[in-house]
Amino acid sequence: MQAITITITRPEEMNRELSLQVNLAVHLNQPYRHIVPACRSVDPGLAACTNLTSSLGASKVAVSPLDLRYIASREDYWNALQSEYQPSCIVYPASAQDVSLALQAIRAFGSRFAVKAGGHNTNNFFSSVDSGVLIDIGSMNAKSYDPSTTLATYEPGSTYGELYDYYAQFDRTILGPTLAGVGTGAGLGGGLGYLSPQYGMACDDFRELEVVLPSGEVVDASAESYPDLFFGLRGGGGNAYGIVTRYTVQSRPATQFAAGNVIYLFEQTDAVASAIRDFMQYNPDPKASIVATYMKLPTPGLGLNLDEAILLFLVYDGLDPGDVFGNFTSIPYLLNTMAIRTYPEVINMPIPFLTQLTRGDNTFRVGVHRVNDDSYQTTIHQWRDWAETHKSSYELLSFNFEPVPRSLTDASNSQNGGNAIQMPDGPWFWISYILETLPGLPQAEYEAIQASFRDMVEASGNADGLPLFISDASADQNPLSTFSTFARLQEIKNTYDPDNFFAEKTGGWSFT
Repeated sequence: MQAITITITRPEEMNRELSLQVNLAVHLNQPYRHIVPACRSVDPGLAACTNLTSSLGASKVAVSPLDLRYIASREDYWNALQSEYQPSCIVYPASAQDVSLALQAIRAFGSRFAVKAGGHNTNNFFSSVDSGVLIDIGSMNAKSYDPSTTLATYEPGSTYGELYDYYAQFDRTILGPTLAGVGTGAGLGGGLGYLSPQYGMACDDFRELEVVLPSGEVVDASAESYPDLFFGLRGGGGNAYGIVTRYTVQSRPATQFAAGNVIYLFEQTDAVASAIRDFMQYNPDPKASIVATYMKLPTPGLGLNLDEAILLFLVYDGLDPGDVFGNFTSIPYLLNTMAIRTYPEVINMPIPFLTQLTRGDNTFRVGVHRVNDDSYQTTIHQWRDWAETHKSSYELLSFNFEPVPRSLTDASNSQNGGNAIQMPDGPWFWISYILETLPGLPQAEYEAIQASFRDMVEASGNADGLPLFISDASADQNPLSTFSTFARLQEIKNTYDPDNFFAEKTGGWSFT
């Protein structure tokens, strides 16, 4: 069947007539490349929005900044600075076919775009857009469980907290991050959670992914079908090879956990850091997991460390951890909340709305280190010195140890030939650095504090041969280039996005 092409000579008719072209091409199952607009004088974002309002209907497209849906989508970002951008419209797809139609219209009009799930990534234009089309997939939130196969299936619009809550009714869970408010895109960047020491990264449990390719074609990727695409999406990040519209993953048993927070003052900095290093290096039980957060407030310490705290998350998959956490509980602490909890209760420690409290002008950066040197300690002290000399520039500062034990890397590499990260043998650890700057900083001051923060992280260095963690990385850190699979990922990118549509029209990780 031949595509129908309409040539437009009158600019004022472009939106209406080109919308007809796109709709005809989609109806005839023709790819976008047959659509040839003769005039580009109108705003690409507005033109795409006009088309999408016509083809999808007003119920799935918000054009007015006063629309309550538009306001909610625009403002709900973990990095509040992303809310400053104003999309030409926001599309609310209900299916992969809606996403396909949106991408084809966006391509036809040459508009910029972004895809938003949880809005947790702090990088500019990774999930936000200015004068372009924002695809908010929050309405795609169907989920199910098959007890005969123990496979979980879900659409990308739910947060991980919502997914943990849903699968808990079956005494199951899925692998994912340790915060409830994070969107499903985190799994595409790996997904590190409390159960990872047992089972690997979240992306290792992917079994099939429904993907809308940059061309608009909808495919199912798995180890047997589109295996190269499947490989790239398991840890290689989103915004690169297509838009995932359905996940089928291996679920894991989850009943009761011995878990809680232990809180220390910073006078215990060295003792806690040493205990963390020992745990990362010697812990024999993959059911035991930790995350350690060092926090710094801009208020004066008054010589009593009142501006500092260490918040430890201790999680054991079972009722009795024995003495596996003894090297932490033996250090004098302010508070110990260890108790028996469900997995959703574990995720919501210490308080359910923690991620909401920390929304602000946030920036992520990441480091990676080995455990058999003193980097676990020197990085803390460099960070703490920086915090003391920049008190007037931040609202909150945190430094997080994220251990990668040998049991995790063994589990990861045993499934489907490993993921796109190709986890080197543990133990080693990631450090995530989070900077929340004061709201309303003048641009010059904001750029100066960001540059200083970047220099501090870079001064700590990174271990050779270890990958940076996409979920915690800043765009300028170019984390994909640290993967041993980078050349293969570049080939996959070229296969599925040969004309760099995603690379040029939306934010994402660099493949150069």
